[in-house]
Amino acid sequence: MELTGQQRIAVLLLAMGDKFTADVFKRMDRKEIAGISKAIVELEPVPKDVVEEVLRSFHEALVDGVDMIAGGSDALKRMLVKNLDPETAKYIMDTLNLETGPAPFRELEQASPKLLSQMLRNEHPQTLALILGHLNSDQAANLLTSLPAGVRAEVLIRLAKLESVPQEMLMEVDKVLTRQLIAMGGKEGKKVGGVQSVAEILNSVDRATEEEVLSEIEEESAQMAEDIRNLMFVFEDCKNIDDRGIREVLKEVSNEELTLALRGASEDLKEKIFKNMSERAGNMIKESLEFMGPTKLSDVEAAQQNIVKVVRKLEAENKVTISRGAGDVLV
Repeated sequence: MELTGQQRIAVLLLAMGDKFTADVFKRMDRKEIAGISKAIVELEPVPKDVVEEVLRSFHEALVDGVDMIAGGSDALKRMLVKNLDPETAKYIMDTLNLETGPAPFRELEQASPKLLSQMLRNEHPQTLALILGHLNSDQAANLLTSLPAGVRAEVLIRLAKLESVPQEMLMEVDKVLTRQLIAMGGKEGKKVGGVQSVAEILNSVDRATEEEVLSEIEEESAQMAEDIRNLMFVFEDCKNIDDRGIREVLKEVSNEELTLALRGASEDLKEKIFKNMSERAGNMIKESLEFMGPTKLSDVEAAQQNIVKVVRKLEAENKVTISRGAGDVLV
């Protein structure tokens, strides 16, 4: 049985146990750990004589009575969780996709935006929706922008309606697209899409594209467009409004509603609000917050949503400037 270098390291780690593995991993970077972890996942049962040969190479002895060592995802998860900090362990498991199995469209993530748009612009809108749901929001936004104007809204509507897609179907589509990508040089259903995916994509495109697409979606479904808008901007995002805009918002919001909304706000947002109002008004709200009794979460969320509607109205009137994702500033 011939083993690669990483496979030999995998055998050694499995043989020597968790403490030895912890010491080894501490001396490696994430890329090295990921490579060895992949070898552990893919490792077939190793006969005793091969294990002994590996251990001799490292000048160690094999514990008597062990006939073989089995790798696999369970063994790896145990080693990662026990020997690494939670963030690094999650990074390795996410890299290897241990929880969800093979991930579709991984090759497309590495393709240049130009090549990707050339390859996919003639695909069926349903296929494009599947793909957009798997790309990161920046790459999905680039692909969306490259599509013909009349297709964009249809693709996002389909994406918003997607819920569960059979893994076999995803991998079959992935296989076909991977072959196309090469030619150009370059279990259970998995949840894909939904209005959250659409909101994240639209947060990354320019304002003109955002308005055009949302307008077309609204013609198809006013509720879907409203749901997407609600996800694109939440009350906490008010901290990204410039000071002039905050003051415009405060003109149209009662102190009672603002106090209720701030009950669930971060300290950063509270500071942003208070510095744009008079000291007297700010102190009154601070005092009200301090002595406010138990409050229904639904009431707090309703107050926050009302203020979000005010913000969106003022933004449409060009009275508010909001800093959005991907470094864009939309007025």
